[in-house]
Amino acid sequence: MEKQNNSLNKYWSDKQFIGISVFDSKGNDCGKIQSLCIDPLTFVISGIMVKMRLSQEYFISKSYFESINENSLTLNSIPIKPGDKIVDVDGKNMGKVIKINFNYETNKLESLEIKSVFKSKIIASDRIVGVGEKITIKP
Repeated sequence: MEKQNNSLNKYWSDKQFIGISVFDSKGNDCGKIQSLCIDPLTFVISGIMVKMRLSQEYFISKSYFESINENSLTLNSIPIKPGDKIVDVDGKNMGKVIKINFNYETNKLESLEIKSVFKSKIIASDRIVGVGEKITIKP
């Protein structure tokens, strides 16, 4: 049986997405695609579930997608990931992201659950002022 040239196909199967590396807009590795999230009403891909080696799976909305090829998906910005460090506007360490809470009807970030040395707390998305190497939040 001959191997088909995937670049000539108009559509991809779900198996072609699984395992593809995901990179943010700065070229940083965000993990590998574990599964596709499909809207049950429209049958359109709403996002993907991504996993890095030692972290938990997390969701990336299709609004982050920039380009895809057989080996990688490139994002148009830097997504928030489990394990990302959180700092306040003064640079004080507030903890690390342990859970990302989305509104799955709108694919919008609602809040982050963060854990510091002593406690866990929920940070509303409207407190986020910057995302980069660290996530900056306002009081």
